[in-house]
Amino acid sequence: MTIRAAVYCRMSLASMDDTTKVDDQERLCRATAERLGWEVVEVYQDNNRSAWRHNRKRPAWDRMLADIEAGKINAIVVYHGDRLTRQPMDLEILIALSRTRGIKLASGTGVRDLNDDDDQFTLGIEANVYRKESAATSRRRKMQYERWRREGRVRPGGRGGRAYGFATDGVSLVAAEVAVIQDAARRVLAGESAGQIARDLTARGHHTPAGNPFTHGTLRKMLARPRYAGLMPDGVHPAAWPPVLDQETWEAVGAVLAAKAAGFSYTTNARRYLLSGIAKCSECGSGLQVRVESRRTHLTGYGCVKHGCRKVQRSMELLDEYVITRVLKKLGDPANPPGRVLENKGLAAELRMLTIERAATEERVRDPSRGGHVDALLDRLDAIDKRIAQLRELAAGNASARLLGAHAGITRPQWDALPLGTRRALVAALFTVVVLPASKRGPGFRTEDVRVTGR
Repeated sequence: MTIRAAVYCRMSLASMDDTTKVDDQERLCRATAERLGWEVVEVYQDNNRSAWRHNRKRPAWDRMLADIEAGKINAIVVYHGDRLTRQPMDLEILIALSRTRGIKLASGTGVRDLNDDDDQFTLGIEANVYRKESAATSRRRKMQYERWRREGRVRPGGRGGRAYGFATDGVSLVAAEVAVIQDAARRVLAGESAGQIARDLTARGHHTPAGNPFTHGTLRKMLARPRYAGLMPDGVHPAAWPPVLDQETWEAVGAVLAAKAAGFSYTTNARRYLLSGIAKCSECGSGLQVRVESRRTHLTGYGCVKHGCRKVQRSMELLDEYVITRVLKKLGDPANPPGRVLENKGLAAELRMLTIERAATEERVRDPSRGGHVDALLDRLDAIDKRIAQLRELAAGNASARLLGAHAGITRPQWDALPLGTRRALVAALFTVVVLPASKRGPGFRTEDVRVTGR
């Protein structure tokens, strides 16, 4: 009978003392198959997959079982038996398949026949030994993590083996990366979008510890971590490492990002043009977009693009200049103070806890077996939503005050030097811009056709 062998390779987490690379495993398995005269028809690899945890998915393992069932393979080669199974139940699955398919199992220590009673007995003992070893390793790790928790430490963790801004010990700071985090926080409070900041960091050659470019999502998650305020993951207890951001700044950044996610206009996504999406059509209320005339290759201005309307269009250059003039005048007027930043200590933490409570309450509403009177739960949901709205309104007002206060009295050259996202945020924080259909045909710009209203 022709032996059609599968090579199965698995590397669990390094924290489980399991670091033999899958490439090395494959090389050794191929050498074993060649020595036995078996044909390797497929290689199955599971990276960072535990064979001990019952709930851990192993895609390559599942695919290999399906191929055995289909008759594609009738033998398995592994670097070591614990690569294949660390639970007796996995061995039982293979034995059940072998009753109809006849499966041989080979490693560097020899060949086993899964239909042979003696081999099944030996493999069963080994599987239980592997399970006991894994359980002992897990227990030691849990004890270590509990000791770290009491000491105010956590696993360094993160893709790339560490958190951005920290060395691999999880405590020591990396000065250059700390400066990047602090600058990103300052820029968020100044009104820039997380997406724009992430793109700028990537353009300047900054990457995550895993070597990936920063994205809107990774930056938001990074700045939201209590780690950067010198806190444990619960966001309450002090950690063993020094803070990267003071707690007030960290909470303010978290509140701004949470409010932005709720759609507040002062932190609109930075687009390519100053007023796209900010200036509104007076007829249908939709945001104006940049339009190009079909007979020209250059941009002609902002216009309404909503089907059935399209009644408004203005020169980009002239409308931008008019709005910029209004913004600079208001920022430079001492009679227009930016507003007071209210005390918001604990705001981000409260938002986070309310969000968690809201999800749990919704789950109880959907599943009556979890207990609780439905009407009371719905009343609690309403109360949570009301408080979340209040906190987000506070975050919005604080972010707007910080933004305007940081740019009060700026000059035109300073304005031109600002990132586009900050300029857009300043416009949105100060004014609503509504464009009306032109009152007269012909060239020129008439201010009476634009309503710029202070917020």
